Amino acid sequence: MNLQVRPHRGRRMAAVLAAVLGAVIAAAGTFFITGTAQAVTTGVWYNIESRHSGLVLGIRAASTASGAELVQWSSNGSTDQQFRFVDAGGGYYKIQVRHSNQVLDVEGASTADGAKVQQWGDAGSANQQWRVTESGGYATIVNRASGKALDVWAWSTTAGGRISQYTATGATNQQWKLNPAEGDVDADYVVALDGSGTHTTVQAAVNAAPSGSTILIKKGTYKGNVTVPSSKTGITFIGATGNAADVVIHDNRCASCDNGSGGTWGTSGSASVLLQGANFTAEDLTFANTYDEAANGQSQAVAVKVQGDRMVFDNVRFLGNQDTLLTDSPSASTVSRQYYRDCYVEGDVDFIFGRGTAVFDGCTVHSLTRGSTTNNGYIVAPSTEITNPYGMLFYQCTLTSNAPVNSVYLGRPWPAGGSTTARGQVLYRQTVMGAHIRTAEPWSDMSGLAWEDARLREYQNTGPGATVNANRPQMSSGDAANHEPADYLRGSDGWNPIR
Repeated sequence: MNLQVRPHRGRRMAAVLAAVLGAVIAAAGTFFITGTAQAVTTGVWYNIESRHSGLVLGIRAASTASGAELVQWSSNGSTDQQFRFVDAGGGYYKIQVRHSNQVLDVEGASTADGAKVQQWGDAGSANQQWRVTESGGYATIVNRASGKALDVWAWSTTAGGRISQYTATGATNQQWKLNPAEGDVDADYVVALDGSGTHTTVQAAVNAAPSGSTILIKKGTYKGNVTVPSSKTGITFIGATGNAADVVIHDNRCASCDNGSGGTWGTSGSASVLLQGANFTAEDLTFANTYDEAANGQSQAVAVKVQGDRMVFDNVRFLGNQDTLLTDSPSASTVSRQYYRDCYVEGDVDFIFGRGTAVFDGCTVHSLTRGSTTNNGYIVAPSTEITNPYGMLFYQCTLTSNAPVNSVYLGRPWPAGGSTTARGQVLYRQTVMGAHIRTAEPWSDMSGLAWEDARLREYQNTGPGATVNANRPQMSSGDAANHEPADYLRGSDGWNPIR
């Protein structure tokens, strides 16, 4: 099955713009707007944003009726706010409304200033055709029949303000920014709680999906354990709205919880989501373990266990308390490479841990308070094998917390399972550290392994939690040259997911 669906918003913008620009240069029947990387092409849906108000064009009340008025409104991702340009010949375009398939029209083919702009069935008439020209990086959209420009009436900045035509003045209320709504992407499966997709649960979609499939997940909270097995590679999860908080995949197992078979789940088994298939991608969604520590007692409760190689997480939230994110690998002799871009990770004790190689690029790492004034947990617990030079890199990240000042450790090395070869490697690099970080002694021993025996380093960090002293080893600039994000991820195959 191959469904055309509206994609997430925002995360693929750079790729979409690059593709659009390339297509516009090469394709016939398109019109290129010079300036700030904007293009009009017949294959792309746009949000049309007013330079004056910052609001976007839409159809009043999302009506599908002929005659429904064009207005400006706060962007909400709906299809009544998406438009595409259909070549009408002679350098003019029809502007089609996505949700109704009607086109923008000047009521009554009026040539008067202030005439209403509406949607109407395509009649091929001149009052439904528009020329698009560049104006300082913004588009001016002029009606063919009247020669007047699309205009925010009375300079309104109010949501619901009507759109008219008016004599072109070059003013900002006649200037429009064309933001690709990212067109259509091919989604092989759609998960929706209301039954409007191909499946109602994420696991059912995974079970149906062959390797290489894209699964779009509509807005909602999806409870239940999810596993992407090693036999299914190249699977992609995409949150449908572009807002990671809108799509939540969770379970509430804990390490000490009854597994229904006379035992307990254990730390690894508590994972809400287990990702074993290589080349997995997740975008614009949330993974969580919703085990309630306050009500049931403290316990390890993993949100995601990542074991596959070449894994990418883009604008993803990871929520939990103890042991939120397990950056693992299938065995001590193999390496799982993981790239986290613009993500949010939340927890308290050892909430990013494991032996995988993981790069956190521009992420927010949030430490939750445990109610102590002196020890509110540890951010990382790496168990990197001594043979692996690359464990965890926090690159240009931000460390935040609701915990008291000077009460959170950067981490401690974890000799997983009593390993004598796990020595942990972590680098906090050019990261902003909040006041919650313990400045005098930010590292701690764990299970008999002294922190000094692990590879725990910092480089050019800033913020109130950043300082340099004997208990905070700094990486030299020479070594730092070999500890860039690409170095961690390159491997023997030259993998580079970094944009």
